[in-house]
Amino acid sequence: MVCAMLQQSEARLQQECFMHFHNTYIYLRGLFFRIKNEDHNRVTGARNKATGVIPGVADSCLLVPGGNAVFIEFKIPGGKQSEKQANWELTVTRVGYSYYIIHTLEEFQNLCRKLLDLQ
Repeated sequence: MVCAMLQQSEARLQQECFMHFHNTYIYLRGLFFRIKNEDHNRVTGARNKATGVIPGVADSCLLVPGGNAVFIEFKIPGGKQSEKQANWELTVTRVGYSYYIIHTLEEFQNLCRKLLDLQ
């Protein structure tokens, strides 16, 4: 039950951040998107694995004008990465991509200003 409540709260945070981006950065719509990476049953899980789904991949990706991809994991305050998420973060940061853990809408807004308002 607690896990489902955390997921719902993280989903709500992700929704608020997506709506902020969509309404604020109209000219960049389509460059911030969710990465669908969950399984609903064994059949879907097997199909996803066979087509390249990797456990621990970030919740979202932001394609920053100029050629950078930024990966974003959403966690409610106090939420922590799983071991698979931490391993995936290491994988992408080792090859030069950025990875952020966002806990609040305000953190997301600050990140967007940092990455996008300088364009």
